[in-house]
Amino acid sequence: MVLSAEIFFDLQQVSGDSILLIALERLVKDISLLCLGCNQNLETARDVGFAAGMVARSYGFHYVVFGTLDTLDDSDSDPLGRISRSAFITSQVITYLAEGLFNSGVVPILNGLGDVDADVIRSLINRKAIYPVLVENESKIKRLQELGYENVFVFVDGRVTGKLPRNNVDLKVDLSVVQDIRKRALEGAVVILGKTERAIHVNQPFKKSGVLVFSDEEWLLKIAQEVLEGRRSSTGRIP
Repeated sequence: MVLSAEIFFDLQQVSGDSILLIALERLVKDISLLCLGCNQNLETARDVGFAAGMVARSYGFHYVVFGTLDTLDDSDSDPLGRISRSAFITSQVITYLAEGLFNSGVVPILNGLGDVDADVIRSLINRKAIYPVLVENESKIKRLQELGYENVFVFVDGRVTGKLPRNNVDLKVDLSVVQDIRKRALEGAVVILGKTERAIHVNQPFKKSGVLVFSDEEWLLKIAQEVLEGRRSSTGRIP
């Protein structure tokens, strides 16, 4: 059991009980939370969580902060850090991501920094998807507890209100799966935003028309072009 841990904001070799706090797309290139929320197959998040956990473990991390407790809206300055406008989809992706991370051998810690959508919390509670949570202050703990969310809380300085569990899954680190999982996640989130504009938008979910993708790699832009021309079906859901 862990009573305190050092939090790292970048990928580097570590030892001991270290917590990693970085954007998902820095663990699995181009795969943002929003990319997962736009996938028709939400279970893709489980595989991405597994890949992200493997990458984190390859640097020595035992704990990974993941997800968000807020939903997407048009005022978001960082929409890639949200999953969906829907609290249901948000909580479902969080659940799958956590499963994948745990299966890889790390302990998932839910990112509770910033705004909290109460409907996301209620949906997680209904799923019995209760994880340790990263918080910025005591007020956030009180807010989550008022909504019925009770678990271990971790402050950004590494203090822990209880005891963080360990993950006893003992898998050899294998990074050979990461690229295939990444490609499937990108292919599953090619989204038609509207048909009045014949344009491809990379990581721009608030565009009103054209096709949205989450990487500028040539092979994916080619798929997007085929979708624009009606020679291929879209694969994703509108953010």
